[in-house]
Amino acid sequence: MKLSVLAAIFISSWLGGNSISFAKEKIGLIEQAHQCRQIPPRLERLACFDTIFETPLERTLISIDDNFYPSEWTRAIEARNSLNFEDGWALVVEGEGKKGNAWVALPAQNATFSDRETPVLLLSCINNLSRVELALPEEVEDARIQVSIRGISQYWRSDDYGVLFSSARGLSAIEMMKRIANDSNLTLRSNADFADGLQFSTRGLEDGLQALRKRCGW
Repeated sequence: MKLSVLAAIFISSWLGGNSISFAKEKIGLIEQAHQCRQIPPRLERLACFDTIFETPLERTLISIDDNFYPSEWTRAIEARNSLNFEDGWALVVEGEGKKGNAWVALPAQNATFSDRETPVLLLSCINNLSRVELALPEEVEDARIQVSIRGISQYWRSDDYGVLFSSARGLSAIEMMKRIANDSNLTLRSNADFADGLQFSTRGLEDGLQALRKRCGW
């Protein structure tokens, strides 16, 4: 009886110690990964991740919840994943009035990356700022691309990871949104091959933009 009790205590102690060690190790990896994010050059940043996780970053499976990509990218991909293929766009709303946020995600209808993943055009009002962004399912090297939408041309800048290209915020983004909603279909033009010719269904989009108008006051 005493031996059984002692064995149980030993096993419990051993398991607890290993769990604590595992948790500490995981926290340490996360902290190191956050330090890698501060490295500006992309190749050096990828090498940093490679060293920490002991595997090339492109081979590391990262879920939406665990990745280090911008929150705008996560919003776009999650909204896209909630859609059926025949759906043109999805509206997501948080809160009411000017204290709330809202965004519309439009998945590309005609282009796929690996695993049949599609880019997403994201129109949003976040923290009272209007913006238009293109979220990609894979990283690209371009730091800046030229984008033309219904006669308006802008330069969109990449985030640190090459998965999100953003227009200027505010009035420039609002004017771009109005142009996007002018017709039932949109074809993106760009000097970047991965963006040029992307097609989006914008049928009824004006209704979805009402939530953005209310929150950003335009």
